[in-house]
Amino acid sequence: MRKAKRQAGDEALEQMTSPQNVEEDLLIQENARQVHQRLHALPEPYREVFTLRVFAELPYTQIGELFGKSENWARVTYYRAKQKIKEGL
Repeated sequence: MRKAKRQAGDEALEQMTSPQNVEEDLLIQENARQVHQRLHALPEPYREVFTLRVFAELPYTQIGELFGKSENWARVTYYRAKQKIKEGL
């Protein structure tokens, strides 16, 4: 059993460092970099609403309250920010 666990661990390590996984990791990093560039290019309040929703994981009600607006306003603003980011990619 110990030998089987060790072999399974070795195989998992090999899979993590395989060239295919390295390429996938690089693509993921590049996509994340592009999303962050587009995010920083967004005008306010889109940037702030998107950041609060995605990174701070705040509910729409709290985001709306922060801006003195409604929950629906926060939802629409987040959706528009997401669309603007997608357009740039």
